[in-house]
Amino acid sequence: MQILIVDDHPLFIDGIRHFINLLDDDVEIMEATSADEAVRKLDSGAPLDLLLLDLHMPGLDGLAIMQHKRVRNTCLPVIIISGEDDPHAINSVIAAGAMGFIPKSYSGKKLLGALRTVMEGEIFMPDEICNQFQRQSPLRVDDEHDCDAPGNSGITKRQYEVLKLLACGYSNKQISGMLFLTENTVKVHVSALLRALGAANRTECVSIARRHGLIQE
Repeated sequence: MQILIVDDHPLFIDGIRHFINLLDDDVEIMEATSADEAVRKLDSGAPLDLLLLDLHMPGLDGLAIMQHKRVRNTCLPVIIISGEDDPHAINSVIAAGAMGFIPKSYSGKKLLGALRTVMEGEIFMPDEICNQFQRQSPLRVDDEHDCDAPGNSGITKRQYEVLKLLACGYSNKQISGMLFLTENTVKVHVSALLRALGAANRTECVSIARRHGLIQE
């Protein structure tokens, strides 16, 4: 397993290295302590299975690095490891395609659990962040008859497109083909919709959206 860690604090990289080595018997770790170095590593074409990325660094930030063609074209799984605690900033990262967000305050045991969750193909979000989203749900319904536009709901245009296809009963694979997205990206958008609408599953998500007039029967 090849993992690239990008963080401008070498001490943090040294600290996390030990726990990452527990993930697999055959882990190779590459590191970059600046955005420019991260771009060079991505440009090098070296095989990668996972990118661990700090959100805030001098120069390019984590979101900009996520737009690198190597990340986009190969669907490289990205996990943000950051001290950021703003739920909306974290939501932006997930909406941009990250497979997970891990607070830097996490213990080694919790870090390993989060990494394994992502490596199994699931999206990881801390419980405390999910709870904040539910308390501060961006869904705003001022007029039930004027809520079928994404701008009134707090969800992005792309999430709205995914929501409409969910309501039609399409699978993630079908949605990915119809919107020219990867299945992982569709999964990220579905996860964001569940948080935004305070839903436990896809069926409830569609039901809530219809109840608030976001989509029609």
